[in-house]
Amino acid sequence: MKEKDKKTNGGVPEDVARMMAMAAQQRRMYSINPDPLPVAEPEPAEDILVLSDEEILEECSEQPETDIGNANRLLIRFGELIRHVTHVGWHGYDGKRWLEDASGSVVRRLAHRTAEFIDDEAVRLDCSEEEQAKIAAGKIAREELKKMGKAAKDWDAAKLAEYERLQKDIEKMDKVEKDRSGRISSRHAHAKQAAGTSKINNMLQEAAPYCSLEVLDLNKDLLALNCENGTLRFFCSEVGDTGKWQIRVDPHRSADLISKLCEARFSQDAGAPMFHQFLQRVMPNVDYRAFLQRYLGYCLLGLTGEQCLLFFYGAGRNGKSTFVDIMVEILGDYAVSMSIDSFAGDSKRGGAEATPDLARLPGARLVAASEPEMGVHLKDALIKTLTGGEPIAVRRLHQDFFELIPQFKIILSGNHKPIIKDDSDGIWRRVHLVPWEIQIPEDEVDKTLKEKLLATERDGIFAWMVKGALEYLQFGLRVPDGVRAATAEYREESDPIGAFLRNACHVTGADSDRESPENLYNGYVRYAKREGLADIRQATFTRRLPDQTRKSWKGPDGFMHQFQRIRSNGTAYLGIRVREEFAGKPDIGSPPEGRFSDDEPFPESF
Repeated sequence: MKEKDKKTNGGVPEDVARMMAMAAQQRRMYSINPDPLPVAEPEPAEDILVLSDEEILEECSEQPETDIGNANRLLIRFGELIRHVTHVGWHGYDGKRWLEDASGSVVRRLAHRTAEFIDDEAVRLDCSEEEQAKIAAGKIAREELKKMGKAAKDWDAAKLAEYERLQKDIEKMDKVEKDRSGRISSRHAHAKQAAGTSKINNMLQEAAPYCSLEVLDLNKDLLALNCENGTLRFFCSEVGDTGKWQIRVDPHRSADLISKLCEARFSQDAGAPMFHQFLQRVMPNVDYRAFLQRYLGYCLLGLTGEQCLLFFYGAGRNGKSTFVDIMVEILGDYAVSMSIDSFAGDSKRGGAEATPDLARLPGARLVAASEPEMGVHLKDALIKTLTGGEPIAVRRLHQDFFELIPQFKIILSGNHKPIIKDDSDGIWRRVHLVPWEIQIPEDEVDKTLKEKLLATERDGIFAWMVKGALEYLQFGLRVPDGVRAATAEYREESDPIGAFLRNACHVTGADSDRESPENLYNGYVRYAKREGLADIRQATFTRRLPDQTRKSWKGPDGFMHQFQRIRSNGTAYLGIRVREEFAGKPDIGSPPEGRFSDDEPFPESF
């Protein structure tokens, strides 16, 4: 052994220390999480009674040769694998989830197999104990008659009676055997009929009431998440504020009635170094990255108490689309990509119209939409409904309405901010604008980055999301101040008049406070110039101002008040006054510089 090999580093030979360092490096290179998540022991699996093939055949053979009997056969053989969901259709269990069977490739095939098995029942159509006794008695009687021979005139009454009894026993045996043969023939004929299309349809129709579910019966556990290698359960070790949130991985169970599946495996050791490198570059603000992790963890859960949505805003080549696409891909069935038209635009639905886009959302945990056009209006009332957590009536085309209770969270993203007409806190408390301010140089854009990350770090990214869920459950969403500030700026851009009334006026509701439309407009011009808001013509301002009287505003006393328009010797507004620093006629000069660029003017149609 060479002398240098004998050297030690803290008692560890240098060669061994070098190998350990190389192993640590490889651990990082091969996406092994240096800070693995703790995982609790899974719940023990429940004992399930499983019938043998012989027992199943015996039970099926006892069913009548009717459509209801065929439905019972289907349920006996495959009842644990099929469910009929009202207003949706058949679902089949694939070993991990209850999958909607719109094509019939699962449940209808099981109905085919049920029909094919009916022919095998014929061998089980043996005689009952009573019938077997008759056959045994008939065989004995036949032997006895052979011994007695033909009836003779000289037989006494007792012998004649015995002869007649033996004949009746033989007749009973013949009838039993004829009945058995008829049963077997009838079962073979029934098996042939049961394989017909109409009989298959009848079998499924009659089985449906005995294995039916409502939409709300699926995915009821809001703290359960299905993934490739089991069902993640989030649970709190103790009740109260001192409790610590943990996870465990239970085996898949059909009784959980979960119809969704993430396209990732959970591994507490999985890491994602390339993903973290990507995220650090496109989102250098550490608070924003932590917030995204908590929000995407929140998206793993069925909870909706935050009643909010994220809007990812920024120019192209900033990573936001890649980030969202990766999250949608990993969430699999739990994610739904929708057209921005579902959330924005001027189209309105009638109360009885189908809502096929919303009918896709039961059980979803994330809804993503992108790229609103410049100047498009957000559907404020719909956003309130979708983020409110209350039941929503939806229906598919040509079907009846059913209730949907939202479990999903919404992420919108785009290069243009949709206009929000509603200036109330009811909508704005639900919106969080996340700026994506970094733009990657065109020659550094990796167009295959998403595919690379999903191919090599899918499970590690999923573990990052799971950690975010634990942090959300433990500490809450914790919206960064920068996100709140960006959202407040967005609010003022969407309704500059509302921003003026909120920040540059005192709304008191008192008749003693009175302003003319001209004074209010002059105050707006001063405020807009200071804040860099868009210019509005006086006629436009005067036309829109009455709409603001329907809203309530926080006054200097901390209470909510309204102001009103009166018409007496001209128009005036009571219950409002412009704050001193904005009162008076503005300096004559060029209009205030707006925040909108030349190619994105403030929408005059607002």
